[in-house]
Amino acid sequence: MTIKQVKEFFIDKEYAPCPLTEKLVKAGYQQVSGGYIDRAKWRRVRVNYKENSPSQYWHLMTYCDSRNPEKPFSTSVICGELIFWMAEASGVVETSELERMVNRIVESADYSRGNRPVYDRRKWNREIYNLCFDKIMHLTM
Repeated sequence: MTIKQVKEFFIDKEYAPCPLTEKLVKAGYQQVSGGYIDRAKWRRVRVNYKENSPSQYWHLMTYCDSRNPEKPFSTSVICGELIFWMAEASGVVETSELERMVNRIVESADYSRGNRPVYDRRKWNREIYNLCFDKIMHLTM
């Protein structure tokens, strides 16, 4: 899928109910810095995982807008919360599979370093990617 195709597919999904993504992000599974978090701060978009902000819809649209629309949607996109949202918003992965995944991730939270939970993002991003990415990329093919 090209970036343009991804954007066109998801453009009307801003208000799609995604309670599992919301649960994931509100549990603290959100990048702390870099990528879309830095872009949000630069654009003065509120960054607060407890409010699920910025939204993953915003994340995807700003990503797509910053890239050549004719290029393939990159397999190097590894942000777990984005891929998870794309899977939930599109319905391409069974809700029960996403629910099991989010519960496993939330249960793995490490609170030993303060109030904000810490996750093994490398591990969980890879698991989310493996479960969801190929299914997402076959949406319009």
